[in-house]
Amino acid sequence: MPGFRKSLALRANAFAIAVVRVQREHAHAVVDSGVYGVIRHPFYAAGPLIFAGLGLWLESSVATLCAVLPVAFMVMRLRMEERFLQRELPGYADYLARVPHRLIPGVW
Repeated sequence: MPGFRKSLALRANAFAIAVVRVQREHAHAVVDSGVYGVIRHPFYAAGPLIFAGLGLWLESSVATLCAVLPVAFMVMRLRMEERFLQRELPGYADYLARVPHRLIPGVW
C-alpha cells in the first residue's frame, strides 16, 4: 500500500523530488489535485506507518519506540519544506489555507 500512495503522489505532482527546490525551468506550480487536494504531503504519509510497522513486525517494543526519531525528523523536514515553499512558490500560502492537513486527513 505505501508504494501505491507514493505512485499516486508522483502521478499527481510531477514536481515531487527528493531535494526541495522550486523548479522554475519546468514552470513549477502548486499542485492541489488528486491526493494533494486531501493532504499536503502524501509522498511522506506512509513513513510513520512503515517505521512503526517494522518494529511491530519484528515484535520489538524498542524498535517500535525508536520509530519516534525518524518520524520527528520527517516532521521537522515537512515544516522546513513548507516554510521554503511559502517563501519561494507563488500560491503556496493559499494552498496551505485550502488544504489544512499535512499527513492525516482530518487530524494533522
